[in-house]
Amino acid sequence: QLHLFAAVSMVFWPADIYLNFSTGFYMQGVLQLSRRAIACRYLKTWFFFDLCVVSIDVAAGFLSLVEEESQEFLQSLRSARYLRILRTLRIFRILKAGKINLLIENLVISMGRQWLILAFTVGRMLLSIGMVAHILACIWFGLGQAVSESNGGGSWIDVLLIRNSSGYVQYSHALAWILLPPAPPMVEPDSGIEMMMCIVLFVITVLVIGSALSILTGTLHEIRQVNNERSRKRRELRIFLQTKAVPTELLMRIMSYADYKMARQSPIGYDTSLISPILDAELATFQFGENLQNHSFFELTFKIFPQVFAEFCSALKKQFYSEGESVFSNGSIAEMMYITSHGDFCLGEDEGQRERSFSGEHNYFAEVALYVEAVTHQCTLAAESFAEVFVLTAASLAAVLANSPMCTTMFVEYANEYIRIYSDSIARHDMGDALDIQQRCNQKACFSNSFYLDLNVDERKILRTIDLRELEEKEGRTPPIRFVEHMMESNEQLFLEQLRSSFVELDPTDGLHARYGEPKEQEKVESGILSLMALVRNDYEAFTAPQKGPNRLSTTQWQQLQGVLEWAEPTPEKVAAAIWLLAVRPIGKYRSVTSQIPSAHQRPDQAVRYVLASYPFLAPTGHHLEKHIRLFVTSTLELQLNFNFAQMLQGENVPANLLQLEEFILKKSGEETLKFYVLFLLGFLSGLAGGSGSRFMNCSNARSTIPGLHILMRVLKKDPTALYWTYIHNRAVELGRKPENTADLAVVRLACLCRAQTAKDLHQLQESWYHLSAGEQSSLLRHFLADGVVNQAIVFEFLPLCLERAKNNAFVTIPSLLQILVELLTAVRAVAQKAGAKVSKDTPEDQGPGGSKLRTLAVDLGELAGFILLVQNSYIFQTCLCRAKLRMTAGRLVLEVSQENWRRVREPHTDVIMLANSVRELVHQKKQEKDGNRIAAGEPLNLLVVESEIF
Repeated sequence: QLHLFAAVSMVFWPADIYLNFSTGFYMQGVLQLSRRAIACRYLKTWFFFDLCVVSIDVAAGFLSLVEEESQEFLQSLRSARYLRILRTLRIFRILKAGKINLLIENLVISMGRQWLILAFTVGRMLLSIGMVAHILACIWFGLGQAVSESNGGGSWIDVLLIRNSSGYVQYSHALAWILLPPAPPMVEPDSGIEMMMCIVLFVITVLVIGSALSILTGTLHEIRQVNNERSRKRRELRIFLQTKAVPTELLMRIMSYADYKMARQSPIGYDTSLISPILDAELATFQFGENLQNHSFFELTFKIFPQVFAEFCSALKKQFYSEGESVFSNGSIAEMMYITSHGDFCLGEDEGQRERSFSGEHNYFAEVALYVEAVTHQCTLAAESFAEVFVLTAASLAAVLANSPMCTTMFVEYANEYIRIYSDSIARHDMGDALDIQQRCNQKACFSNSFYLDLNVDERKILRTIDLRELEEKEGRTPPIRFVEHMMESNEQLFLEQLRSSFVELDPTDGLHARYGEPKEQEKVESGILSLMALVRNDYEAFTAPQKGPNRLSTTQWQQLQGVLEWAEPTPEKVAAAIWLLAVRPIGKYRSVTSQIPSAHQRPDQAVRYVLASYPFLAPTGHHLEKHIRLFVTSTLELQLNFNFAQMLQGENVPANLLQLEEFILKKSGEETLKFYVLFLLGFLSGLAGGSGSRFMNCSNARSTIPGLHILMRVLKKDPTALYWTYIHNRAVELGRKPENTADLAVVRLACLCRAQTAKDLHQLQESWYHLSAGEQSSLLRHFLADGVVNQAIVFEFLPLCLERAKNNAFVTIPSLLQILVELLTAVRAVAQKAGAKVSKDTPEDQGPGGSKLRTLAVDLGELAGFILLVQNSYIFQTCLCRAKLRMTAGRLVLEVSQENWRRVREPHTDVIMLANSVRELVHQKKQEKDGNRIAAGEPLNLLVVESEIF
């Protein structure tokens, strides 16, 4: 047996050295797997101790071998005394054995099985008793031998007559003497040393065995205490329910829920002061990390910022739900992100409606609530069984990110992209299944994040590696200009396959939009190109193929579009350039693209210009265009930075913007650049809604688009201010009313902002205007007639969206919003002057391309638009400016609605609020009575140059 133990020792300890060189370790909460770091750490800790242990084994084995030989020069080493000393030194292994014992104990505890913990405790106790008993038996037997040799007999060995017995019998008697000492001791009466040793051994045995039994009893008590705590809580709940005479069916449901909650929640806490913050965060990662790691962006956080991820895990809060209980309801304010962890759930539009059921873990809902101040749930989530849900609040998210600036930068970038994608889904009413939309939004926002792109390099999306020239070498491909020439001259049907083959940027597999995973953008691009080609070929049926019903584009409008196209003088080269621009322009919106270019060039049209100039092989079709044609493309992209045609169509900008357009065109190549821009707009506007043709350019949309295009045709020949108001005038005529004064023009501009389509819409808006007092009308009249050239102009960004939502919200209404605008105009002028940036001040940002000085100030109403969508209390909305603030940033003002407003969006109409609202209405009524029946009529139109005959 001793030889067997020696052989095992000779194998175990060298193997332990090898394993220590291959075992990772944690440093500041991060697992280190570098072999160099592992080796350095091991050399500084246990290596030399282990080397000594192995050296002792090797030396002891060598001396044992020498003893069997008869070599004189090793006679001194053959001494048994040296051998016994070396063997005794091996007792120091117990130091390493303690470490191994601790590792095994932690491993058993981490398994969480009570029976396994108990079994380990019993086994360790028996092993400890056995080792102590073995040592004491050896000491007792050695003492007996020493007494017998010195006295010539008379020791306990002689009394028991085992001197000549085998070693096994002698060891058994010595061990039995330790564990079961005879009373009185069977020793010679005059053997005082043996008697004294008996007393010492008895005391040691009692202490060791007693301590071991105490440990075992303590372990059993701890296990019993855990179970007793649960039993006590359960018993108290049952007694309470019984004393209240709760029906049996309800009692059983409550008890079942309580059992579920106690099974899913540990009844035992711990003293947090015993664990360092880093270890506490690691513990949270172990406990709750799996709830976040299935989320694309939190998984990215785990890889790049593991400490921050651990803090997120610590911030998670657990909630329990009973069968049939709603986690959240459709239309309610979303205040946190929900993560389903355990149980069965169902989704529906309203409570009681079941559209989809699912089980399993880690589905995410309402993530957008972490990044915006107020948003409503788009569905209802209810539990179909006992269920467990984790939540993460925006306050917890902010508290964690406050300690990590770099991670905050990553989150801000992700949050902005997530909000954009989520908002686009809502705007298109493309919410689909709530489970799918959450995953689609977080994956799309994560995969376009610059940190993700740095970590997961996709060769197909790296700008410097994209080279589409090889697609131009495909057999049977028609060059772009020849393709356009052929389609303009023939009546053949235009197939998408031919278009994608000629313009390789549209290739369905390796094209730009395919590489960046944007099929909807490619659909819009192809719709715009097909519509432009249908216009060029005068193919009315192909152009209007997606349009159905009475709103189909009329033949008269078609002829007007043909007139615009004829003025633009399309040539094959210009059409090819317009198609190329339509094909590449959307990449300026792709986050995966803008993250790879300098921040100064990340606006969409700037990004496209930068990419085309820096990475020419990315869009090789441009190499087939002549230099002056390519100049039209770059000029159009530059023009888009200063003039937004869509904003002009809805009256959002001012005449000063038309002046900017005029000066830019004159600075470039003149009318030819303008004609190409109009040609591009015909395709771009036609493809806004997609379709195999133009779904957007129907009868109602053409009513506003065609007059706007006519304005562009005259921008170099007429005064920009006169052109702007001519457009507003003719929009009024389209809506069935001829303006007679400037007040009528202001109302019509307001109608454009409201996206009015019919005379009924204009009439309703006129009634809202009459609801205002004369003073309020005068203030709005001054605002809506300001041109930004002669008169000071304030441009409200997102005002059309605010008006649209106010019209659809009965608690807001158009008149209430107009009254808010009057108050806001006063506040804007006051804040701008206080900030030292008067509206009339000529800042560098207000200078047109040609050097003319403009007098405009932009005010961002994005937050107000969101507030209008959610508010359900008219008084709260009417007084929202009292709780809001204006912030000047980069030469423009931003209206911040404030958290106090967001918290009151669903405040009920209490008696106090109704009384306050009545007082406010009374004050407004008195103001109207004071003004009498006066209406701000403005000035006669003969003061303006309105040339409607240009149409």
